[in-house]
Amino acid sequence: MRGSLFFSLNNSAFDARPYSLTGEKVSKPSYAQSRFGLVLGGPLALPKLPRSERTFFFFSYTGSRSRSPFHAVSTLPTVAQRGGDFSEPLRGKLNTVFDPLARVPFPANRIPPARIDAIARGLLPYFPLPNQPGSVQNYQYVTSNGNDSDQLGFRLNRPLSRADRFDVNANLQWRNASASQLYGFRDSNRGRGWSLGLGWVHNFSRTTISTLRWNFSRNRAETLPFFAYGRDVAAELGILGVSHDPINYGPPNLNFTNFGGLTDASALLRRDQTGSLSYSLLLIRGRHNLTLGSEYRRLQLNPRTDQNARGTFTFTGLATSALDEAKQPLPGTGFDFADFLLGLPQSSSIRFGSASNYFRSSVLSGFLMNDWRLRPNLTFNAGLRYEHFQPFYEKYDRMANLDVAPGFDAVAVVTPGASGPFSGAFPRGLVDGDNNNFAPRAGLAWRPWPRRSSLVRASYGIFYNGAIYGQFPQRLASQPPFANTATLNTSEIRVLTLRNGFATAPSQTITNTYAVDRHYRVGYAQTWSLSVQHSLSRTLIAELGYLGTKGTRLDIQRLPNRAPPGSPLTAEQRRRIGNAVGFTWDSSEGNSIYHAAQVRLMRRFTRGVSANLLYVFGKSIDNASTLGGGAAVVAQNDKDLRAERGRSSFDQRHSLTLFYVLNSPAGAGRGVLAGSGWLAKLLQQWSLSGGLTATSGTPLTARVLGNLADTGGTGAIGSGRADATGLPIHSGSGFFNLAAFTVPRPGTFGNAGRNTIDGPTRVSLNLSLARVFHLKERRQIEFRVDSQNFTNHVSYTNLGTVVNAADYGLATATAPMRRVTAQLRVRF
Repeated sequence: MRGSLFFSLNNSAFDARPYSLTGEKVSKPSYAQSRFGLVLGGPLALPKLPRSERTFFFFSYTGSRSRSPFHAVSTLPTVAQRGGDFSEPLRGKLNTVFDPLARVPFPANRIPPARIDAIARGLLPYFPLPNQPGSVQNYQYVTSNGNDSDQLGFRLNRPLSRADRFDVNANLQWRNASASQLYGFRDSNRGRGWSLGLGWVHNFSRTTISTLRWNFSRNRAETLPFFAYGRDVAAELGILGVSHDPINYGPPNLNFTNFGGLTDASALLRRDQTGSLSYSLLLIRGRHNLTLGSEYRRLQLNPRTDQNARGTFTFTGLATSALDEAKQPLPGTGFDFADFLLGLPQSSSIRFGSASNYFRSSVLSGFLMNDWRLRPNLTFNAGLRYEHFQPFYEKYDRMANLDVAPGFDAVAVVTPGASGPFSGAFPRGLVDGDNNNFAPRAGLAWRPWPRRSSLVRASYGIFYNGAIYGQFPQRLASQPPFANTATLNTSEIRVLTLRNGFATAPSQTITNTYAVDRHYRVGYAQTWSLSVQHSLSRTLIAELGYLGTKGTRLDIQRLPNRAPPGSPLTAEQRRRIGNAVGFTWDSSEGNSIYHAAQVRLMRRFTRGVSANLLYVFGKSIDNASTLGGGAAVVAQNDKDLRAERGRSSFDQRHSLTLFYVLNSPAGAGRGVLAGSGWLAKLLQQWSLSGGLTATSGTPLTARVLGNLADTGGTGAIGSGRADATGLPIHSGSGFFNLAAFTVPRPGTFGNAGRNTIDGPTRVSLNLSLARVFHLKERRQIEFRVDSQNFTNHVSYTNLGTVVNAADYGLATATAPMRRVTAQLRVRF
């Protein structure tokens, strides 16, 4: 029997303190992270049973006890602002606060104490006081989050005969973690899961081999918010129309333009399971290696959650703005926190009441692949894969979609199996299946000159994103008639308040806030590549390559019932579909294109040194950054989707990575300190490895929020882009030129493109120092020290790009600073 023991430790005493965006000293939280485990393997020997040399087992246990640092920076109202005094400028800018009853300025820009709303006064204690100087980025929250886990694994291999082999895999896992919110709320996350796999390999002959596998997994995850089963804040303060289920207790979510929002997680219980059965057959026939097979997967998603049970209010400064003749806010007037103190949100949204849901889906796939050695210097690989992804349906048909008329002139609510007035009967999953997902793939490797060490590789393939169907069912199940949902906007005839913002009956009869195009098609990516590799010497290899990816039918979100530009106070009357609220429309109209050139230089491990240097110059453009990462795009103007085309949210123009291994030159037979003295023994057998990463920043979009942005009355859904002034975006100081963008003219959409601001570059050096101490026979002790961001370099990860917000142009987040982990592993 052989095995190993390992233990690793990371402690706050080893690490650097968080970087301070304001220059003020930041306290370092106390935390520790430890990982430990055991691995055993060998012939199976059970008590009172003969030892079997043919049956092998492997057992593993991994445990983790982690306390990870959490550091957040935001802007909170000052003591004066909490009391209604807005006479002090915010970053040199003073907005005049108008009385919404008389539309005249409040004297001295102060709201009288008697005018402060009682519910707003009751919510103020949930806002921490600033703990940093100034009025912007005046709050830092530093703490640590717990994350404990245990995992057991077992594997058994047993030859049944000379032609048959059987294996069993089993895993168990338990998780217990906490997550901190900006205002100090700490939520708990618990989970457990298990999986079981059975495999049977049968050799018909040396050239014909079949594999049959069955796998099953089940996972349970639970999120419990900080306020769950505590105080019913809404009932105490008199907020109407929210859920009163004890698990949903707590204050409403509050969104602001200039300040960090008051938010907490939603309660969630997931009980998901997946079963699969697969079969493959390998046929070796001369120069051909043929592989064919198929797989069937059954998916079950069983969530219980109310996604917005406490409701969300958005404050923009609209209520305290001066209005022009068209009833649009005037620049320099209105303030979001003043609106809050008066209890006057611009919009509200709520969603709760859906019971536990049971979503079901199946995936069927088949493939054929041929690895063909045409010549000793040429190998060609070609194959075809077919995948059918069934749209998720709900076991008890508790989902609702919208049937949309051509031109988005009318909509109607439809449920599974029902017929809509515009497009007929809907399937059970409310989305038509996509049955033509054929994915050809091909590749080749060619040595054009047998006596020269040059290698040409090329490939092409199509890959489908069937997982996209998993994003729809929960949102469709949280719609009327199976749940309470509404998105409301204040108006002249229906003024929203903190008391009635969720209870006000909408003037529309259709209150569904989300829908999916029934003709939604599964998105796919076409990828192609070409590379040429050549050995410059016995130890040095150079490679030049090209990579391209084209995304088609990508997910994009639109707001077809958004009112045309105009006053937010009359948006409800100007909607295209008068009897429906604003809703998000999910369709597969997105596309993307990516091109990249790659240069690689590799040094084979020789004389204790190896290295791999890779430089990538690339660019990705799309109108929906959903393939490859990034947030879903909500189109600014539903009637001008071409304006959404821009750099992808994950685009990085330059990327340089270097990985290396350096072995100690000291010791017997080495070039340095080749003797056997104490210094040679001390320095020998050490290994230094690491990686250097330097990348361009991902792009950002200049946006507009608040009272000057929401011309279509969309509330918290989406945001508008800024206007480009024509000045250069890149300047000699700061992260970008703040004067390159401005607030659009009232009643117009911004003309700035998506992702036109280059984000900050990122640089990181990771190091690892290790040595293996050899003991008797097969026993070894490995000691390792790892350091992430060894140089403690500051890499900014996000910037304030809302042109009318207090943090415009400021860095708002950084990557972690230096962290050090020590590890000890014993092998026997």
